[in-house]
Amino acid sequence: MTQITLNIPDSELSFFMKLIEKFNYETVNNEFSATEEMKNMLDERRSTSKTDDFIPWNEAKTQLRFKSEK
Repeated sequence: MTQITLNIPDSELSFFMKLIEKFNYETVNNEFSATEEMKNMLDERRSTSKTDDFIPWNEAKTQLRFKSEK
């Protein structure tokens, strides 16, 4: 598999996202790191969550909405 990293100007992001939706792609963000507080909160949520409440990723990603650029 080939990976490509692109720097897209903010003014062109909306156009690019519409174009890229036509392809099979995976978004990767390597700039995120979780604090210990975040990790603890996630661990707590995992321990109290119920499998019945889970939504498959393919369904969940269709529910995501991005703020429109102004």
